[in-house]
Amino acid sequence: MTVLSDPPSATVVLDGEIDIATAPAIRRFLMAAISGGDVHLTVDMSGVTFLGAAGIGVLVAAAHRAREAGGSLSLLAPSPQVQRLLDVLHLDGILPTAQHSRGRFVAGSAA
Repeated sequence: MTVLSDPPSATVVLDGEIDIATAPAIRRFLMAAISGGDVHLTVDMSGVTFLGAAGIGVLVAAAHRAREAGGSLSLLAPSPQVQRLLDVLHLDGILPTAQHSRGRFVAGSAA
């Protein structure tokens, strides 16, 4: 993954499928970003084609960790399928949708 950080705000760009195979690497990456001082994260979901239970768990855990560190985590441009899933699970309070990114932070492909 390529990392360009602009603490304390950052944007993480994910694409492809976020499932049981890709979730562990994404979790490590997000937690490292938060631990490294990027406590205000925007996760660009515009290229995410699938979000499985493992991916939801990673995003929720990262949101909690960001809040514990005095920050926040929001999702930017989730696809209609991903947004529908988040709505069905009533996760808008935990994973709110951002209108724009807060800083520069680019991660490689999630798939």
